[in-house]
Amino acid sequence: MKLIPNINAEAFTTSAFLIGLLLADDSTPAEQNALGGWFMLIGQTLSTNSGQQQLINNRNNTSNGSNEHTVNSNINKEGINSNNEFNQNDVNEQINMINKVIDAMQKEIDNLKNS
Repeated sequence: MKLIPNINAEAFTTSAFLIGLLLADDSTPAEQNALGGWFMLIGQTLSTNSGQQQLINNRNNTSNGSNEHTVNSNINKEGINSNNEFNQNDVNEQINMINKVIDAMQKEIDNLKNS
């Protein structure tokens, strides 16, 4: 998806500034704060996602202009490397990390329910 237009960087930045002013004009300070925090979270998510992919690309000496994430250039989506060997350690490491995130999220949900 080509969400970002091919326009000059200054014009792109100025458009964001003007949209921010327009949104602030009709909002209370509390609404501005909530909306600003929401937009910042979107930006942080995009930045974290792209930063991690750049790190992986740098480590693998690859460049990935697509939306597909490359963790290891010789491992495909099934976890099989170019020699048709299954890399169970990488898969298990990713599963463990995801489980830790799920556990942390469940604790936060439980805290919200109990408060």
